[in-house]
Amino acid sequence: MLNGVTQRLISWASAQGITAVAYAGEVPQDGSPAILLTLLAILPFPPPRTLDRTPLRFRLRYLVTAAPNASPAGQKVLGQVLAAAMQASDFQVELGDMAPELWSALGWRPQPAFWLMVPVTVPREQPSAPLAREHVLSVQDAGRVWRRGTVTDARGQPVAGARVQLEGAPEPLYTNSAGQFELAARPEDQVQIAAPGGREVQRVLVQPPGRQMTWPVTLPPPE
Repeated sequence: MLNGVTQRLISWASAQGITAVAYAGEVPQDGSPAILLTLLAILPFPPPRTLDRTPLRFRLRYLVTAAPNASPAGQKVLGQVLAAAMQASDFQVELGDMAPELWSALGWRPQPAFWLMVPVTVPREQPSAPLAREHVLSVQDAGRVWRRGTVTDARGQPVAGARVQLEGAPEPLYTNSAGQFELAARPEDQVQIAAPGGREVQRVLVQPPGRQMTWPVTLPPPE
């Protein structure tokens, strides 16, 4: 599998009119410039969101350099490969300084190089499941309601950037420039509301009294 990816890279380089090799021993001996592709890491790659069985995904990290005995023409070819890779949608290029330990481990002198990230996707067989013909799908409402609120100060002015957090929720919300916010919660849930940068927290129930379409919340004046 990995050899197949490397061969695909070599074919891609050939299509750009560039000679690429996977091993230093394959460098042309006639002095023609060549690019060396060295596979140095296999990295994780998040799978896509899909309703089907997610495929296996990972990324291969190649060190791309001119051949160790490259002439100045080889450095020019390296620049051509870099430009082509940066325009290819299938690849990701990473630029930066290479650690001296890397060159020591490879036994090469430091030289211009870049990292080429190549994504690999391995599809998996989809499990076959019989259609449900006699089962009844039961959907139960969790009892949540969608509420829109407005946070104002003691003078009735909207408070932008106020922190609004449903108790038990991992992340808070923040009011917009008009002091408004929206959330879905159960009527008996409590919401913690605090002014921007304030430590004092006001707790209110999600379900306000009456049949108000909006949900007014007034923050007390700072002490």
